[in-house]
Amino acid sequence: MTASSIVRALSAIILVAAFSACDDPTDPVANEQELITDVTITLTPVGGGAAIVSTIADPDGAGPNPPNAQTAAIALEPGVTYDGEIEFLDRQNPSAVEDITAEVAEEADEHRVFYTVNGLTGVTVPDASMDTDSNGAPVGLIFQVVVDAGAASGSGSIRVVLSHYDDAPKGNGSVPSDETDVDVTFTASVN
Repeated sequence: MTASSIVRALSAIILVAAFSACDDPTDPVANEQELITDVTITLTPVGGGAAIVSTIADPDGAGPNPPNAQTAAIALEPGVTYDGEIEFLDRQNPSAVEDITAEVAEEADEHRVFYTVNGLTGVTVPDASMDTDSNGAPVGLIFQVVVDAGAASGSGSIRVVLSHYDDAPKGNGSVPSDETDVDVTFTASVN
């Protein structure tokens, strides 16, 4: 066998391996990124009180238009801990609204919601308050917002990022993935 025939044979093997490694476009993708048009946060004071509900809608999903305005600013009270829940919906087809929250819960090992508080002093979203996946890593569909009694103040925001771990393992969930299903920022203040 000549050197050129060996190179051609190796090239053919590499080409066949590359094509067989590619996804078949006719097969459904098991963990494709979610299309999310609505994100709703519900915060209920621990011990009772009226819930705070706020939604950001982006009717075209991740399209060219920015999300609509937030339905209500999140007004937090000093010294209150809130039990939080987040809901993700796909409303692109109004006759068939899809609950993405349920999909995220089913695929908890591949998702994590990150909450970043900006401009608010004494307000935290502890990882330890979150629901967890089968490996004990935070998921964040259920969480708490803790507002310090003495030091909480300010106006700012709570950024919500839903990370999707498809290309890389989630591990302990402490680092966002390079795949983002949603990234929205809620206006918030401490009254």
